Amino acid sequence: MEFEKKTGNEQAIDSKPIPAYPPYEDEIDLRDIVLTLWKHRTLIAAVFLAAVLTSGVLSFFVLSPVYEVKAAISLGYLPSIGENPIHPLYTSPSYAREVLLSDDLLREVISGLNLEVQPAEFEAFKESIEVEPVKDTNMLRLTIETEDPAEGQRILNKMIEIFRSRSREQFQRQRELVEGELQRIASDLAELEQHIEATKETLAKLEGVGNSTVVELQRARLLDALSRFEEQRQGLLEKQALRLQELHGIEGIQVVESPHLPENPVRPRKVLNITVAGVLGLMVGVFAAFGVEYFRNNPLLSNTE
Repeated sequence: MEFEKKTGNEQAIDSKPIPAYPPYEDEIDLRDIVLTLWKHRTLIAAVFLAAVLTSGVLSFFVLSPVYEVKAAISLGYLPSIGENPIHPLYTSPSYAREVLLSDDLLREVISGLNLEVQPAEFEAFKESIEVEPVKDTNMLRLTIETEDPAEGQRILNKMIEIFRSRSREQFQRQRELVEGELQRIASDLAELEQHIEATKETLAKLEGVGNSTVVELQRARLLDALSRFEEQRQGLLEKQALRLQELHGIEGIQVVESPHLPENPVRPRKVLNITVAGVLGLMVGVFAAFGVEYFRNNPLLSNTE
């Protein structure tokens, strides 16, 4: 086999030794990490204890406990009568939520309970109250966070009282509409019964008359009228039964869960706060230990010049 001859420059390049790179000096050794942590164990422990003690003091002695008072209401049921559709204000959870959280209603609550809420504090007061629909129901859950659970209980009770008072007129109006419709149906039924009885009496009188063409024609007309009267009567009876069912089904706002005083506050979560503070303090202590060790082994340039 023939090999190509290399030029002098190529031979010179091939003959140069490959430089040996120095090993990477910043490799991390697990033993060095353990030694660094042990060396600065006092610093780590001090930061950890400081964080835990600070969190404990804040949680137990500085931060005021915040309680959560809850209640639940059912919006009830209102039927729609004829051309009188029901506004969903008191039957739709989304509409009712807006009413309960309206500035007008909340200011009425503040006035009714003589609460010391300054104008600048009104938004914070409003944000402390939550009204959330319960999924797949016509129920609403009311929640207030307060440092005074007894006051929170009074606030929720007052909100429900005002809301029920405002809705009562609408429910009463709808009940009167249903009752008026039932009266009209009863009147129509009474009149129809009279027509049916009169028709039956006329038919009975025709029984003793001959079977002439005129009589048969009159009897057919009476039977047809009687049949129509019976159909109308059946329709009115069905309508009456439906309206009675609606009348019995009309239900105002009900308190499903009354506001009650909670036993334990929801904030501050003392154990959680101390645990989180301890973890963060431990992390800060470890970072501080490595930082001290780094600057000790790598002094600043200004100190070496």
